[in-house]
Amino acid sequence: MPALDKLACALGRRDEVPNQELARELAANCDAEGIRELVGGLQSRDTCVRSDCIKALYEVGYLA
Repeated sequence: MPALDKLACALGRRDEVPNQELARELAANCDAEGIRELVGGLQSRDTCVRSDCIKALYEVGYLA
């Protein structure tokens, strides 16, 4: 499943838990492709996608 499909906004949720879980998964697996996908999501026109990508990337950085 692509990383953007696991973001909170893609799951219809308004909490940060899915973004944090995605970050843990990406950090644990050293998933560079998933991280690249999140970085690409920063260019999205959807503000919810952009903010969830920022949160997930922040969490990846914190965990790494």
